[in-house]
Amino acid sequence: MNALKILCFTFLCWGNWMKPLPHAQHTTIADRYPGDAGIADDPDVLFAEMFDDGLPKIFSRYTDVKNGEGMSVSAADVPERSAGHSLMITNKGGVNDGGHLFKRFTPGLDGTIFLRYYVKYPLSSKGYIHHESVRMGGHNPPSDYHFGQAGKCGLGDKRMSMSYEPINEPSMDTYLYWGDMKSWNGGTSCYGNDMVNGSPTARELPWDKWMCVEMMVKLNDPVTAYNGELKVWQDGVLVGHWGPGFPNGRWEKDSWFNNPDDAPFPGFRWRTDPELKITYICIEFYDDESPLNEVHHIRYSNIVMARKYIGPIKY
Repeated sequence: MNALKILCFTFLCWGNWMKPLPHAQHTTIADRYPGDAGIADDPDVLFAEMFDDGLPKIFSRYTDVKNGEGMSVSAADVPERSAGHSLMITNKGGVNDGGHLFKRFTPGLDGTIFLRYYVKYPLSSKGYIHHESVRMGGHNPPSDYHFGQAGKCGLGDKRMSMSYEPINEPSMDTYLYWGDMKSWNGGTSCYGNDMVNGSPTARELPWDKWMCVEMMVKLNDPVTAYNGELKVWQDGVLVGHWGPGFPNGRWEKDSWFNNPDDAPFPGFRWRTDPELKITYICIEFYDDESPLNEVHHIRYSNIVMARKYIGPIKY
């Protein structure tokens, strides 16, 4: 009997050893597509841009192209083991302020949306960064092109936008517009709100290195509710998560500061009209501060939008 028990125990242990370990299972979309090869075909992916089929075809996928002549693609300067290419956008001080690729989604996207991309900030741009990120957002009614509404408050039925970028370089932070955003001067004007502000999980940009950014936005539903969320990762590490009842903190003008002794964050009421949805992404390089005739640039690669967490490139 004892021998039989030993035999059964050995068999069970061997069987368990043969099973795949939990961490070996595919837990992100990127896990299923090493190098992001084929990721566009995943059923949860809404849009993917690998910049690997030439500028004319790339431009054809966007409804607004600014300074296309200042853009180029590279198969050499890409994130490690990427199956795609990278896009470089340039500016020239005193001549232009950079460029962008703007894509409208028809119909607009509702629910929970993830955006992941790689970006490389060159050290040569230090001191001159204004707005350089891949932002997502919505206009109501939708627009085929990028237009700014900076400074305007209370547009919960008209616009929202979310980005994660160098706000006070090299510190990375959010830059958010939505109807309930806070004003820096008591309500006269509103500019992008920042949510990280030196939290223990705050990150800095690594100059001249590829960095993976991912944002999750959960739109509020119904539009009267404050049940919207925002989540940000940098290189696969969670930077912050804000939603109904978390984290605790306080507003100081247009900046949120986490503080366990303060009241819970109420959640985002991203919109007050159900017709306001995620209607665009903008791959942006806006540098209006470069010295005369000085050229700066930025690189983007491996952009993916999906219904589930994407994660960094699988090697």
